Amino acid sequence: MATDRNRISAQMIALELAMKAAQGETDQAMLSAALCAVHGSFPESDPLTIELDDFAERFPRSRRDPELLRDAGCQLWGAIRRSSWPAYARRADIEG
Repeated sequence: MATDRNRISAQMIALELAMKAAQGETDQAMLSAALCAVHGSFPESDPLTIELDDFAERFPRSRRDPELLRDAGCQLWGAIRRSSWPAYARRADIEG
């Protein structure tokens, strides 16, 4: 269960980052905390990890442009939603 708690905590930290970015109010310390939490809890192939890495790469130039920062925050928010979707489970009664 600790793994589930870590994943939820990482998602909440990333969600705070996304919400602050969407408002144009995030900083490097918040980004560092999100990177540490997400990389410690999610695989590299997860949409949240991929989008957070992209956010971090664009952060130096987007933090000077509120429009870019808001867009990056919204994209990150979408990745957080996708990372919390339940895993697909095959159903033998439907798929054979």
